[in-house]
Amino acid sequence: MSTTSRFAKLIDLASQPSSEQRRDLLREVTDLFFETEESRTERETHLFGDVLRAVAVDMQDSVLVELAQRFARANNPPVDLMRDLAHHRFPVAEQVLLNCTALTDDDLIGVINKRGQEHARAIARRETVSETVSDVIVDRGDDETVDVLVRNAGAKISRPTMEKVVDRALENSKLHEGVVGRADMPVDLLNEMYFAVETRLREAILERNAQLDPEDLDMALMRARRRMQKAVQGETQEMAEARALIARRAASGGLDGPYLVSLLRDKKQHAFLFGLAEMTGVDIEVARMITARKDMDALAMLCRASGFERPLFVTLAVLIGGGERATAQAEEFGRLYLRVPVEAAQRAMRFYKVRRSAESAVAA
Repeated sequence: MSTTSRFAKLIDLASQPSSEQRRDLLREVTDLFFETEESRTERETHLFGDVLRAVAVDMQDSVLVELAQRFARANNPPVDLMRDLAHHRFPVAEQVLLNCTALTDDDLIGVINKRGQEHARAIARRETVSETVSDVIVDRGDDETVDVLVRNAGAKISRPTMEKVVDRALENSKLHEGVVGRADMPVDLLNEMYFAVETRLREAILERNAQLDPEDLDMALMRARRRMQKAVQGETQEMAEARALIARRAASGGLDGPYLVSLLRDKKQHAFLFGLAEMTGVDIEVARMITARKDMDALAMLCRASGFERPLFVTLAVLIGGGERATAQAEEFGRLYLRVPVEAAQRAMRFYKVRRSAESAVAA
């Protein structure tokens, strides 16, 4: 029987009400599609698509899953059928979203906009994801979906979208490993994560910094400066007064370790944060983040890079930690300080000094 004759038979069968007949027909049409792969015309491909879409209506998901699996990796599949399956319930759509190369960026974005996070995550796992699609995934995806995308080396992510990812990661530790582990994460954005992530990820950031040549470092610092100048926000009257107090103290030569400790003991939190920022060369938000989290590893890095003596660091750590437990840990704080490599600490701190200079430029 010729292909044309078989088409005529299949189209006739497509009108049959029996679900069993339609299921058999679906398999027969599918078999014929792949049998004619080498000789099929574009018009015949469209005919296949029309018959398949008509027969697939109201089929059980188990039948449609089989159909989707067969066509997901096909060469030149019926595109309208692929679009239908991509918008179907997730068990049906999954393989199409993961593997069908016939779907365009617009098709994929349509699915992201209309379907749920499972669909978006499948798209985020594709072998390749364009910048355009990645932008939409980050804008509309939850943190789990964004994490899947960031971990996919085949996903292209634009610089502005990388910035959005880092902003989210600073607030959600579930994104930390994916962000730090991404090979093409801009090094300035990577360093923004330093004080937010755990020790092993900090070590990965330091290793990446150590591999930078001077030209790459200069470029990264320039990008960091631009981003920080955009990010600096206004401050309250209380903060402005604290900033002015520290500026006067620094101008008179009285901003030192004992004064910093006195601010902390007197619970002058804003003044302490501005004083710590001034003495270490970082911006106020970095100082706030470290103290709010009672992050002693980060505080040790900050103090070590800035040349603070060990007793000063230990005193600050005990006061920031608070309570009897922190006092009992004083000796361990001292050992922690000595474990921080000075050169690595200073290398990481260059990016935070850029943040500080950007803040100062906007405030001036």
